[in-house]
Amino acid sequence: MQISRAGDYALRAVVYLSRQNSARLCTIGEIARAQQIPRAFLAKLMPVLIKAAVVKSVQGPKGGYRLSRASSEINFLEVIQAIDGPITLVMCQDGKSCCEIEEFCSLNEVFALAQKRLTDFFREATFADLPAGLERPLTDDRLKQGLMQLADRPGENARRKSDATAP
Repeated sequence: MQISRAGDYALRAVVYLSRQNSARLCTIGEIARAQQIPRAFLAKLMPVLIKAAVVKSVQGPKGGYRLSRASSEINFLEVIQAIDGPITLVMCQDGKSCCEIEEFCSLNEVFALAQKRLTDFFREATFADLPAGLERPLTDDRLKQGLMQLADRPGENARRKSDATAP
């Protein structure tokens, strides 16, 4: 599985919006410049993110875009699936029959578990979970460090959500 370029750009746009004041509106040009995304490409992605209820748009001369909900309520899976569709590691996991040995294939269970874990990981990772201060150029070491920080915090989303709903 590889996230498409469109999926990558959408994730980067949502990261940018997640780091803004919730009332602040950002233009496509601003987001594109800040995240090094081709403006025309981003302009085609934003309506998809609006339809997926990830982003809101405000029309008019002072209009722009902002997140539709708090960054802690928007997960990576929503954005990835809005742009790229469901995550499938192999054809056998897309809900359709893939081959004549499917029913006794020993790999099927392995791929099913891997796909579930990856999907669950992206479902649990919200944009509020991203480490702050990674606006500098991203190196392989810094990416690895950020992913390790996310992986070290399982259940933090569940606690944050339960804290938000507590009286």
